[in-house]
Amino acid sequence: MAGQSSQAGYVAFMTQPTPDTFPGSFNSTAIGMKLRSGGIGTNRELMIPDPEIGGGRDVNDAYLGAVSWAGDLEFYGRFNAMLTLLYGALGIKYVKTPGGTNHVTTLTLTGAPTGGSFTLTYSAQTTAAIPYNATAAQIQSALEALSNIAEGEVDCNGGPLLTAPVTITWYGTLAGVITNPTVTPSFTGGTSPLLTPTTTTAGAAYTGASTHTFVPSDGAQLPFIAIQERIGASLETYNYTDAVINTFHLEADADGYLMGTAGIIARKQEAGITGMPGIASAFDNLPMVVGTNITFSYNGITIPGKSFSVDINNNYEDDDFRLGSFYLGDLTPKRREVTLGLTIREQDSSIWRQATYGSAAATQPGGLSTKQPVVINMQTYEAIPGAGGTLKYTLELTFPQVALKPFTLEASGDDIIESDLEYQALRPNPQRKIMYAEVATDLATVA
Repeated sequence: MAGQSSQAGYVAFMTQPTPDTFPGSFNSTAIGMKLRSGGIGTNRELMIPDPEIGGGRDVNDAYLGAVSWAGDLEFYGRFNAMLTLLYGALGIKYVKTPGGTNHVTTLTLTGAPTGGSFTLTYSAQTTAAIPYNATAAQIQSALEALSNIAEGEVDCNGGPLLTAPVTITWYGTLAGVITNPTVTPSFTGGTSPLLTPTTTTAGAAYTGASTHTFVPSDGAQLPFIAIQERIGASLETYNYTDAVINTFHLEADADGYLMGTAGIIARKQEAGITGMPGIASAFDNLPMVVGTNITFSYNGITIPGKSFSVDINNNYEDDDFRLGSFYLGDLTPKRREVTLGLTIREQDSSIWRQATYGSAAATQPGGLSTKQPVVINMQTYEAIPGAGGTLKYTLELTFPQVALKPFTLEASGDDIIESDLEYQALRPNPQRKIMYAEVATDLATVA
């Protein structure tokens, strides 16, 4: 009798529009992911009573307790399947579709003012005063503070205004904005200073590709994911309802592939399912990413790291069982933890001083930590078909503020001195997200 091969199994998933309901469109919408290993396992106990006075030496009864399902899915980093995982891990998504349906407003400052401020008015709401020399982050914070602009609906880049224009990309319900926000200046100094907004269509230079932006949600619930898992060729097929992405991990070595792990928790499982008839065509078969096409930039300087990692942990409570039910109650994310890792060969002690003493120039410990941005860019060598031959499949992760964790400089025999850096992502400004993920791919919608 032949056994079952693990390689014959599969995992497919899609976002779940309605809680407690497996999507009827799953077979036509879900995307398959080729796994390196892993799966979703059962967490259930056989409950037996403690020894009782008057009882015998043997266990006299047993019942099945409440149940949940959890496990890690380990995969190579192909971007179309990762769209759904990133959405589940972060919670908010926007897409810049082919043909330029999003719009970009460019703010250009002339006349070299030396002081003062300005405001922006969008749809009858006006920001607080913004400094004349504002950075992109300051302008984004002011816009996101308006009640008619939802989190993630604007993304500001460039600047500061005194040295370069700031661009505002409009997402979500604002993607079709074609009128300029109104500028009310209150500048001092300079020669007839003027701040001019110009709105143009973004993305018109290419077709056949879409850019998806994901940002962390501050809501009490992240998206549910519906999952189908087949074990072996015909051993068993399950549907999982109300699954969440508890953890999301990416890593790569300089001479290796981009790989990831998604930690899943699911409320409900149903066995005996007839699997997807078109699973072969549903698999994400995009090109993979290798370390030679990954860059890690810290404070604008690209660091030649030997390896990197990123971890998002939503810290879901996984033991919220209720009387009268077999299943978990609420699946509520708690404090979000975002951390990064990088292995480097030491060239000097400046990074160690920054992490341990607080700044690269310090010669003894201080209490403050240096906080800088990190950008990790991952691309395929292959271009997106129909995107002009130059746009690559790309995942770019931006962390506006990170702090280095203290570490020790260690020497061992004749080994080259290497250090494992750990970064803690921070969010000192509530109006600025702790991270941003942008994916360029050929898929226009998230499964």
